[in-house]
Amino acid sequence: MIELSWGVSGIEVGCFFAAGANLLTPDLSLFVTVGVFLLVAYLLNTLVFKPVLAVLDERARLTSGFRQQLGDYDERLAEYEAALRAARVDAARIIEERRAVALQRRNELIESAKQSAAAEVAAATQALEAQVAAVKQTLTRDAEHLAASIASTVLGRQIGTPS
Repeated sequence: MIELSWGVSGIEVGCFFAAGANLLTPDLSLFVTVGVFLLVAYLLNTLVFKPVLAVLDERARLTSGFRQQLGDYDERLAEYEAALRAARVDAARIIEERRAVALQRRNELIESAKQSAAAEVAAATQALEAQVAAVKQTLTRDAEHLAASIASTVLGRQIGTPS
């Protein structure tokens, strides 16, 4: 046994090789080291690596499914957005067509109202001109009768009334 001192007195560390032995010659410590290595590798494999790899594989399987679904959703979203753009274009076209029809109908109604007003003004003007002519005739007749009446009174004799 070799006594090694690491700052703590009284600790002995045992080694499987002799103090003067050749380090390149295998002895029992090689088999113990290999055995411990294999035991640690087996324990790490069964207790750490296999469960972690199983979780990672399950995660990869689930995320690949979700990635496929995400790709499908992206395609459907692009289709919906294209359909929405097309619908907006169609809606704008329909609105513009209806606006043009409404403007045309408005212009027709305005023109019709203008024509109706012009016809009413013309009819009123004709009626007024007819009334003016009738009033002129009446005034002319009344003036002639009044002149004849004044002349009869002034002259003291009957003057014939013009017809």
